[in-house]
Amino acid sequence: MLNTPHSPVAIVVGLCAHGVGMVRSLHRAGVPVLALEANLALPGVRTRCAEVRIVPDINGEGLIDALVKLASDTPEAQDGVLLLTNDKMVEIVGRHAALVSRHFRLSWGHAATALLPLLAKDRIEARCREVGLDYPTSVLLTRFDDAPRALADLAFPVIAKPTRPVSAFKTQVSASIDAFMGARRRMEGSMPLVVQEFIPGNDSAIRFGALYLDHGRVLARFEGRKLRSRPMGHTTIAVSEPDDEVHALACRFFEGLELSGPASLELKRDPAGKYWVIEPTVGRTDFWAGLCAANGVDLTLIEYAAMAGRHLPPTTQRRTHLWINGDRDPAALLWLLRNAPGQIMAARVKGVYLDLHDGGPSLVSAGRFLGAIPGRIVRRGLRAIASTRGEKR
Repeated sequence: MLNTPHSPVAIVVGLCAHGVGMVRSLHRAGVPVLALEANLALPGVRTRCAEVRIVPDINGEGLIDALVKLASDTPEAQDGVLLLTNDKMVEIVGRHAALVSRHFRLSWGHAATALLPLLAKDRIEARCREVGLDYPTSVLLTRFDDAPRALADLAFPVIAKPTRPVSAFKTQVSASIDAFMGARRRMEGSMPLVVQEFIPGNDSAIRFGALYLDHGRVLARFEGRKLRSRPMGHTTIAVSEPDDEVHALACRFFEGLELSGPASLELKRDPAGKYWVIEPTVGRTDFWAGLCAANGVDLTLIEYAAMAGRHLPPTTQRRTHLWINGDRDPAALLWLLRNAPGQIMAARVKGVYLDLHDGGPSLVSAGRFLGAIPGRIVRRGLRAIASTRGEKR
């Protein structure tokens, strides 16, 4: 139990499935939790593991207003431990780190200047050069009309990513310049883009190394591997896989930055065994933090304990659970049964919502899934009819 008579409150911003996992970890440890959310429709709002406050905005500049108001209106929130759930929040809080740190305990507040550039995908290549890590050949595209010329020296297929966090899309793979231009409508509103040569291999070639840092010193580590992403870039099945090489590469990427708080590095191993940097995550735990917690490394509790001045919980990585985000990918379990049944035999399944002690979010999520089935059947039928008509022509 981390709770004591003088335990600071934990303030979790965002009740997506990731945020729900965080508040449950804290609640189980006896930590008082306040959660801020702007979307009343999210299943996570039904959690009983936090006092939920609905605010106008958590993904824009209004987040700073909401935090300052919380500190002034709620005495117990003052000096609480602030925990964020997505990159947009990190970017906004990072720009106001000095102000936010006057009211809350922010693990990385002292290092905001070094942290913020790592949120921009167009800055990752330079960082890789600084520390001697491999990064795919890339170009920065600021005008879509320039694509044929700008991408002429890249080998297709290529993958495009917006430089700004939480944009309208995360990744777009194109096999040719014609396919790239054909996806203009999807991508153009999220300019500028980083476009890079696609490293061969499927989702299972992607590894990640998570760290909890204290002024650059590693207090905890976890390594894992993806099995499936839907859509690309969004992990929906992952497994625990300790790996000293992945850990060493993650440490090298963040070396010398004097960062504190959670950080992770995603890498892809090509068919020759060479690791390529995909992207870092800083200022927050990654969405698969539930995988880490289920396998003995609870990064949320570690961050809280470090900031609250408590003894850190034990951190021995296990391989007892695999993680499935069935909320984003309802077909994930069926895919696993078909493509990697041995994984289910070797480990227990950890989902994002199901919890017998906190049933509200899972009930809402299940109700929405069942309610959407007729619509999915109709859409599938219409696609089949359209395909049949096309064949007859």
